[in-house]
Amino acid sequence: MRVPRKQVSHALFTLLKNSYAWNTADPRLQVPDDVTAMAQPAMFLVKPQEHLSQQETFMLPVYKLSYHILISLRADGSPEDISAEDQMDDILDAVESALMPHPGEYQTLGGLVTHCWIDGTISIDTPVLFQQCAIWIPITVVVGV
Repeated sequence: MRVPRKQVSHALFTLLKNSYAWNTADPRLQVPDDVTAMAQPAMFLVKPQEHLSQQETFMLPVYKLSYHILISLRADGSPEDISAEDQMDDILDAVESALMPHPGEYQTLGGLVTHCWIDGTISIDTPVLFQQCAIWIPITVVVGV
């Protein structure tokens, strides 16, 4: 991989960190129950998987780095005039806007990668029985040809 993984992760984290007014943003995962209500909404970034594909012999490989954004917030920590569901929608809109600054254009993380996007099902744990809410957003980053 021509671009160091750490540099890609840092660029993605910085983009996401600046996308919303998080009370906590950390590239290291923390269990939502361990994050105090005052420290939420919180955003964490993890990279659980990589996929390497070489289309032809002796050609440069394509790296697909899979990330997950974990967002945690407390329903009882939301401002009085906004529901937790509305706050989760605002967060999702902010993350989506950061990853797609101009519709139809690639998100290259400042020229480091080929493209970066939300890829797959977003899991949303709403506050039906408990006050803790969570959102898992899958992200794919393509590095290489």
